[in-house]
Amino acid sequence: MKHKLFAAMLIIFSTASHAQILDAITGHARDIRSRFTEHQVIKGAVLKKGDIDVLAKGQDMIHSSSGTWSVIRVGNDLFLQSGENFRSSPGPDYHVYVSKDPAIKDNEQFSKAQIEVGRLLKPNGAAYYKLTTDDLDSINSVLIWCKQFKEYIGSADLK
Repeated sequence: MKHKLFAAMLIIFSTASHAQILDAITGHARDIRSRFTEHQVIKGAVLKKGDIDVLAKGQDMIHSSSGTWSVIRVGNDLFLQSGENFRSSPGPDYHVYVSKDPAIKDNEQFSKAQIEVGRLLKPNGAAYYKLTTDDLDSINSVLIWCKQFKEYIGSADLK
């Protein structure tokens, strides 16, 4: 009985591990493909701007980013724009978040204060994201976060 239970647990754990590995491989392939897409720039009034904190505690050789992010108004809509100088380390599941709070600097600081904007569209260069809010005061920082592995990639205060 013990052996059957152990074998069943091993199969379940092994299947979950394989699924996670497959997701990581698929995510990395998507990351590589999007690095070769054209810059996506939206024109409008720049309301806030900030640079990724390359000295943040969460930055390391594997998890890192740099470059400029802006909040731009076009008509009544707000957009988040990465600059053409934005760069991030390769990753399988990077997402963009905003917060009304100052930029977090490490994994332990991630909380419900970070509001997901969407999957990172371009890991090296310009891309824009339509925000669901028109309240400029609710957007004081941006965060790049690997959802799959819960890893800090980079953040910037927007002023």
